[in-house]
Amino acid sequence: MFKINRDLLSKNKYTALSIVASVGLLMLAFRKRKINPFESTYRRVAQEIQQKVLTARYVIQTELKLSNEDKTLILNSSIPQIHKFYESKKFTCLDVLLTFLEVSLEKGFKMGYLNDVNFEDAIQKARQLDQELKNTNYKIENMPLFGIPISVKDTFIVKGTYQAFGCGAYAQKRSEIDGIQGYLINKSGGIIFAKTNLPQFGFSYESWNYLFGRSIHPQDPQRTSGGSTGGEGGLLAVNGSPLGLGSDSGGSIRIPSHFCGLYGYKPSAKRLIMRGQAKGVPTWDGIRNIASCYGPMAKHFPNLVNMMQALTTNYEQAPINIKDINFVMKTFDEKECYNNNKKYKIGVLRKINLLLPCKANQRALDMAVEKLRAQGHTVIEFDIDQSIYENVFQHVYDVMLGDGGMKGTYELYKGEPWITHFDNFKKATQSCPLWKKIYQKWLKLQNRKRELMIWKAGDHGLSYYENLQITTRLTASQIQMIQIWHDLQLDAVISPVTAGVAVKHNTAQHCFSGICYTFFWNMIDFSCGSVPITTVQEDEQYYNEESLFGAKDIEYKVLEETMKHSAGLPVGIQVISKPLEDEVCLNIMRQCGQ
Repeated sequence: MFKINRDLLSKNKYTALSIVASVGLLMLAFRKRKINPFESTYRRVAQEIQQKVLTARYVIQTELKLSNEDKTLILNSSIPQIHKFYESKKFTCLDVLLTFLEVSLEKGFKMGYLNDVNFEDAIQKARQLDQELKNTNYKIENMPLFGIPISVKDTFIVKGTYQAFGCGAYAQKRSEIDGIQGYLINKSGGIIFAKTNLPQFGFSYESWNYLFGRSIHPQDPQRTSGGSTGGEGGLLAVNGSPLGLGSDSGGSIRIPSHFCGLYGYKPSAKRLIMRGQAKGVPTWDGIRNIASCYGPMAKHFPNLVNMMQALTTNYEQAPINIKDINFVMKTFDEKECYNNNKKYKIGVLRKINLLLPCKANQRALDMAVEKLRAQGHTVIEFDIDQSIYENVFQHVYDVMLGDGGMKGTYELYKGEPWITHFDNFKKATQSCPLWKKIYQKWLKLQNRKRELMIWKAGDHGLSYYENLQITTRLTASQIQMIQIWHDLQLDAVISPVTAGVAVKHNTAQHCFSGICYTFFWNMIDFSCGSVPITTVQEDEQYYNEESLFGAKDIEYKVLEETMKHSAGLPVGIQVISKPLEDEVCLNIMRQCGQ
């Protein structure tokens, strides 16, 4: 047996201790270090994009001859105004594209908004549209997106681009076709020129990933532009694009719009065909408990209407391989979005007890109520039993974590490290069963109800029968809500978008209940949109609301930190209408934002 030489050890104890400590530190370093198999993919994609950027810069330098005044005019114009420029021959489609492209190249990559790009095809299409516009008989009124540069979220299938979800494993092959959204946008004269950033697989309301980096807030680099359509929100806010297309499973359009001061609209899920996006999870087509949809985002309200026109026109002519044989397109009536004669009855949902809204969000609601009443609408308080919100939000966690350990998510990453935003969910699903039970009891004793919701959902994988139960309960909640609206004779409801304003980096994962105001309506599939109303005032830079759902936990503390130094940040409200009543929702959004 090996014997330790005690004399030698005592004489060299400090050396021995140093060796042991060094070995321990090395073992710890290797244990902590996770090898990322996609580092070379990140470099390759960056080089590909850089080559496209150099080509685009050359075209801008040689062909964009507008004055700064003309560029500013274009950047601040809505789609109807840009179309008037085309009709009067003031600007060409190439002028408009290169003007927005110039801003995108200046700010889009630096601020983490742009992912993949489609510059060469976009420039070619702009030149083609200019040739068509020279024909005196050519009419653009039937093409709602004629000559309009458009950016879309990374998830949409666009010819010549990646649909990478911010993951190296999916940045291997560029798409050879357009999905249905790309097809409809092209048929309406739109020019898709860029793809925008999102969180890794879209699972957060802060947008960052290892492949394309982090999206920062346009006004404060210490904050996020939101998620999961956060790159889109930031790019639109800095005038890098006049119109964007995002997707929304729990607030992914409305939250970045609220954070960045934009209009953002999520139709009900059955209004638009859901094909055309890459699948975030292998079983995406089987998900029915979260009513995901896609929709437009913009600084100017009319741009939303034009995009909705484009997405609901020309569907029947689309190739069969990108359509859904079970989907029937409903006609969109854009005139109803501008109907000032119709008077509505609107409820005001001021709070959800899961997490109360900050003072700035409360004031924004009051301002919207005043505007609506001034335009002849009836506005009442919408104060119903809070248990419906709590029960539905618990199902959010049940569905997200219900595969018994986020197994499907693990399969997706193919060895790429996860961003830290999943740490809470990983702990709740992958801890040993005994520890889960002990920790749940401790959370209950501490009255930490919000965190307990996550741990209860991650307790075990859901059986087929349990999934059916959730679907049945969500359907019952939708029917219950529609009945409440019917009894009150409501056309719409307005509410906060989130509990706070743009959060600081790496805090979104600790404040998931703050987005209950958006996620709830996805779960019961109502139409809803975000409207910019005001900004945070100097005397609103604090959060000291009651905690009506458990103790003042980490989520509460995140909001306290969020509101510090927040003066001047955008504040919006949310407008909600019944399923498929999109024109009603958009019309009220317009009147709130006027």
